[in-house]
Amino acid sequence: MQPIRRKRAFLPKVKTGCGTCKVRKVKCDEAKPKCNRCLSTGRKCDGYRPASDTPPPGSNSLASLDAHPNFFASQAERRSFDFFQSRACHRLGGYFNRPFWTQEVLRAATHHPSIRHLVFALGTAYETFENEVSSSDSQYDTTGGKHFALLQANQSIRLMKDLFHSGSKCQSVENTSCIVTASILFTYIASLQGQFAQAIEHVRSGLKVLQDFDASSPHQGVYPSAYPVSLDVLRRALISIYGQVRCMINDEALTQWHRDLLISDLEPVVWFPSITEADLYVEKLFYNMLAFRQNSEFNPPRTPEEHDVFDRRRKGIMRALDRCKEAVDLLAAIQPLTPGGRRDDNGITILHIYLTIIEMRMGMDALQPEQREATFDRLEPYLERILGYCERIVIADRQDSLQASCYSGLGIVMPLHTVAARCRNPRIRRKALDLLLSGARRECLWDGTMTGHIATNTYNIEEQAANEENPGPLADGRRTVPDEKRVREVKITFVGDRKAHAQYVTVGNWKRKERGIQHVVEW
Repeated sequence: MQPIRRKRAFLPKVKTGCGTCKVRKVKCDEAKPKCNRCLSTGRKCDGYRPASDTPPPGSNSLASLDAHPNFFASQAERRSFDFFQSRACHRLGGYFNRPFWTQEVLRAATHHPSIRHLVFALGTAYETFENEVSSSDSQYDTTGGKHFALLQANQSIRLMKDLFHSGSKCQSVENTSCIVTASILFTYIASLQGQFAQAIEHVRSGLKVLQDFDASSPHQGVYPSAYPVSLDVLRRALISIYGQVRCMINDEALTQWHRDLLISDLEPVVWFPSITEADLYVEKLFYNMLAFRQNSEFNPPRTPEEHDVFDRRRKGIMRALDRCKEAVDLLAAIQPLTPGGRRDDNGITILHIYLTIIEMRMGMDALQPEQREATFDRLEPYLERILGYCERIVIADRQDSLQASCYSGLGIVMPLHTVAARCRNPRIRRKALDLLLSGARRECLWDGTMTGHIATNTYNIEEQAANEENPGPLADGRRTVPDEKRVREVKITFVGDRKAHAQYVTVGNWKRKERGIQHVVEW
């Protein structure tokens, strides 16, 4: 009879010790200035909280909650909120410390009980994700954390039903804002749990609510509301995630909305007052470029008038790109560094990554999609530059923390996939794959391990085709991948927790309207 293996339980966080040991739920030896337990395992010791009662940044919301003891029905709820406020919201804030996570979600949690319960669920989901992915113990038990998150999510849904049943038939600004906030939080909870199909459905549901509100609302521009987060801020946050969906699932561009949600006004900039403003603008510019490329492929211009619109749009994006590059360079020259000199450096590096991608993509002929994959050969310098930027981020992140992390906004998983999938130089390609698979990184819908496996299949399919075309050893170790055998697109369908069907469509498949090769990807 086999002995029963005991699973590690979902236990409360230790109350003393350094920040790293608290998160890992291990006993800290409390050596100063850095604990020996962290140093002996190669981890970065986060140090100790000051003895004073000075609250951390953004803790005004917690003070408000402390004034109302009924806000926490249990110690577990308080603990989850503490984890979200002290750690998860800053990680989710990404490389630009987006105030949506570090400030506005916390304010919403004090305003609506339904949002508060989702914050409890998200705090636990984030902690469970960190421990599950980072733990060397394959028997780490996530059941307790997932069950608690489910209970909190269900409680939020019950409260939201009560809220809307008691409201008027007309969809108010406050109710709309609450639903959109919930859609965003549900999306990240599902993402952290590896349920990407659910995450995408939450995004679509939130967009449908916004679309219905826009169609029915007599107001234009400013929407007065008692809700603590403006609808414009929520709209930007949700469209940011929708942009990831469009980038990952090309056919999503075929979904009919009242208008293309990625297209917005692009007034050229002169300078950015902060790196946060630069982040918002570069993301908007990137998604405008993405919409331009996708719409040009699915609905190419046919009439002279449509060609004029196409040319004006292309020139507008290029003009905005040129001015944006100058403004980012100016910001980089005057941007003060945070302690350690890394976080703002990382933010500037991320901006350079996306500006390089935009410049590369806009340099391709959008009206000759059949030439796209071959064009990447002459764009190898761009791809190598993107790889170099991404490597800087990976190295800096390793120095900062060995924990698994989930970020929002602009990140490096999608750019690394671009390099691994589009660059046919084996040296550059393998390095991009190594970076994708080297750490536990999730950027909402872009998971590093999942993306690495998908790109590895692309690499193997193309290498096999190149070997068949050019058998035998080559002096430089490089074989040309035949144009028809290059993978043009990977159609992804999520079918379960951490599982997807990936359909690899080559240029030849695309021309002949064939389905391509299907692989099951699990991570």
